[in-house]
Amino acid sequence: MLQLLLVDDEPMILQSMVANDWSSIGVENVYQAASGLEAAELLEKTPIDIVVTDIRMPGMNGLQLCKHIHEKYPRTKCILLSGYGEFEYAQQAIKYGTVNYLLKPIKDEELMGEVSRVRSLIQKEWEQVGSIEKARQTLHEHLPLLRSNMLHELLSGVSLSRLELGERLEEYEFPFVIGKNCALMLLRLEEGFGGSSEASTLYEFAVHNIACEILEADYNVWTCKDSFGYMCILLQEKEGEADRGGGQDADRHADTEDDREREEIGMSERVALDTKPNDSFHKTLDKAVHELQLKITALLKGGLSALISGRGPFPDQLAELYRKSLNEFRKVPRSDRGVIIRSMEPRAQSKSLDALYSPPGFQQLLEAGRWTDARAKIEAVFEEMGEKKLDSEEHMNEVVYTLMNAFYYIAHMQGKTLLELSGWEAHMAADPRVFTLPEQVMEWADRALQSMEAGSIRESRDGKNQLISTIHRYIEERIADDVSLQTIADFVGLHPVYLSSLYKQETKENISDFIMRYRMEKAGLLLRTTDIKIYELSTQLGFQNPPYFSKLFKRYYQMTPQMYRERHLG
Repeated sequence: MLQLLLVDDEPMILQSMVANDWSSIGVENVYQAASGLEAAELLEKTPIDIVVTDIRMPGMNGLQLCKHIHEKYPRTKCILLSGYGEFEYAQQAIKYGTVNYLLKPIKDEELMGEVSRVRSLIQKEWEQVGSIEKARQTLHEHLPLLRSNMLHELLSGVSLSRLELGERLEEYEFPFVIGKNCALMLLRLEEGFGGSSEASTLYEFAVHNIACEILEADYNVWTCKDSFGYMCILLQEKEGEADRGGGQDADRHADTEDDREREEIGMSERVALDTKPNDSFHKTLDKAVHELQLKITALLKGGLSALISGRGPFPDQLAELYRKSLNEFRKVPRSDRGVIIRSMEPRAQSKSLDALYSPPGFQQLLEAGRWTDARAKIEAVFEEMGEKKLDSEEHMNEVVYTLMNAFYYIAHMQGKTLLELSGWEAHMAADPRVFTLPEQVMEWADRALQSMEAGSIRESRDGKNQLISTIHRYIEERIADDVSLQTIADFVGLHPVYLSSLYKQETKENISDFIMRYRMEKAGLLLRTTDIKIYELSTQLGFQNPPYFSKLFKRYYQMTPQMYRERHLG
């Protein structure tokens, strides 16, 4: 039902419009206002669908009211009434979204007909906004993301009731059968595929499309990307495919096909199968993965490793299949590129990295500021990784976390954050999940070391500057006392010879030169600004013999203290 507001400053015209049988055209409530301002106040309190207003009104006129409604209530429709047919009014009315412009006097039937037309317009707009077709279109546009997110939830162990899962599968147009066996495939992109993150995303999209095209011939396919960067593909045989093998002859034929495919891609020594496939499901899947590797190499110039899980009922064992598959894949060295792994039997975890923990430790080298040795240690770690094939993601995380702990320790020991110590770029790249290759870890570690070394050099320079300032303050505060090199060295805790050398290296003058210059400049200031006696001045500046002070002063200023005072006091 519609809400209608009638606005006119002439009471008789307003009452005449109100008296019409509005309910006959679907208007539920009719409101009235004698001015534009009154109408604006009513609109704040009551939702109105259609406003019929005169143009000529005191205060806020009809055009101004239409503009106000257009800006604040864009879904409310306006119909303007006026006794003046000037074209400029019509132009402004259109500008403010007015649906029609009617000239007075107007018959009741004409006005009600126009309101009925606008009512139909409003109804169509709302039907379009809330239509099932529009909702379906929106769902379809977001379907890939919704599907991916749902699979990610199931892999993570999110539990859904059978009813809810069935409804969402139907809504997302997935033919997966609850309770039927499924398998999980994890794909890992290896060498090639471009360097930038943008290129990597495009290549991942291309790999996804090629994989789906190959696998969808025999399986229902559901994909997502997990938080570790693996492409996860859930597979379930299509209806009628389970008995497709044909017994032992089919198995022997599949074995021959496997051997032929291995020879084609040159990986007979590189394919690692934990168990010999003895069912048509995995035989078909092996062949599909081999074909996928061939296509990726030929079309995208990149490498691809794959892990194929065992099977279990969907979705009950899905999270467990994913957990076991992920655990096994993370043990596989990155140098084993292009492999196909079965996760049905666990693989032994390799040993730890000896070079990483052999003394002196990485943390000890950082504490001592042995930057060259720290870099050499990192290089030794990665040499061991390559020689012993200890470049799995588990090992790379071991290296990253060990280095990170050392970086954090050094930073906090110096009262800083790691961000302050290592720099923004190195700090932001420290998420272990972003490292897929040893070279990436080495690049990150070297960047962090460079930042820390530069910071250490700056800190050393800042420390020397602080030492010079401390020496100057000591001299200035004790200029009347003994400010010899020995007393200053005792104060700062350094050997006099080392202190003298360090001071001259930093300031390009001897400490004694600074002391003499400070005494003479302060003497000149006191002579210019006070009437202090010269013998008292010499005592304040640490001279026990006034004539000796006068001699040094004359040598510095080319005149005696008395002459200096007379010249400046004039």
